[in-house]
Amino acid sequence: MISSVRLPGSKSGRYLVAVLVPTLLTWLYLGLLAADGYVSRAQVMVEQESSVATAGAAELAMGLLSVGGGKSKQDALLVQSFMLSRTMLEYLDAELGLREHFSGPSVDFIGRMDEDASAEEFLEYYREHLNVTIDDDSLLINVEFVAFDPAFAQAVVGKLVARSEEFVNEVSRQFAREQLRFVQEEVEKANDRLKTASREVIELQRSNEVFSPQKETEAIGEILAQLEAELAKQRTELKALSGFMNPTAPDVVAARQRVEALQAQLAQERARMVGKQNPGLNDLMLAYQDAEMNVRLATEVYKTALATLEATRLDSVRKVKYLVSVDRPSLPDSAELPRIMYWTLTVFVFMNLAYFVVTLIIATIEDHRE
Repeated sequence: MISSVRLPGSKSGRYLVAVLVPTLLTWLYLGLLAADGYVSRAQVMVEQESSVATAGAAELAMGLLSVGGGKSKQDALLVQSFMLSRTMLEYLDAELGLREHFSGPSVDFIGRMDEDASAEEFLEYYREHLNVTIDDDSLLINVEFVAFDPAFAQAVVGKLVARSEEFVNEVSRQFAREQLRFVQEEVEKANDRLKTASREVIELQRSNEVFSPQKETEAIGEILAQLEAELAKQRTELKALSGFMNPTAPDVVAARQRVEALQAQLAQERARMVGKQNPGLNDLMLAYQDAEMNVRLATEVYKTALATLEATRLDSVRKVKYLVSVDRPSLPDSAELPRIMYWTLTVFVFMNLAYFVVTLIIATIEDHRE
């Protein structure tokens, strides 16, 4: 009942129980029982070597990739996530016995991790003792790890940095391999395209028994010009003979036959040129030009692909990205945790606030009751 709410004892007694006793217990635990926590620190940064120029990559319409770029926050975030991952925890546990350290007898019973802790609890406990932050301006990765032995804390941070460096190298090499594989596939496609275009030209030459339709057309043009000139000459001669000879005269008949033969030859050559029934040289020349254009285009694409492949291969044989140790893992000289005065004062202030609020609520209830 609201009317029966009371705090036992005097005000000083209640204050002693509610505020001073918890503060004293906190101070006693932190000062006498809590295990010392040693913090090892390190600073690293993801760097990237300048990539060689990728000749012609911007002009390649097939979408070939070129290695490039610079350091970015995504690289730092990737390293941060890896350091806090279960994979890293399993590696550290296998290398240094992290579970045994966290649940060892040197740790107080409150801060100690249960020996039978689940994988999720182990990971949560590990993340509570590892702090990885990223400076937004410099992209420095600050690593802090709390352990109950200074040498062990330094060893853990050292393994963290070394394994993260291997991870960055593995990711870079994998990216380079995938990029090189993609470019090689594009080179093979360009090579196949060039071979196909070249075979089309050869097939046109074989099927039409013409090496170069353009040269053949030029030759026929010269022949037509000569035939037309000769035909004009023979027509003039025939006209001259017909003026004073009988149409059946042998000279007139011979001249007429020469004119008819030249006309037939002209018609044959023109038919060969334009092809009234079968495809002529003009159609063949058009098809040949298309085939040659395909060959030239395929050749340019193949050259560009080869240049891109060479540039990509140069980048793939070196570490594109690597982890730089700006500040190596430190060996703590003294324990930084627990922060006895800080937490004692924090508990004292908090308990005072709680005591004041509860006292105010009870006083308000009593006023309403009266």
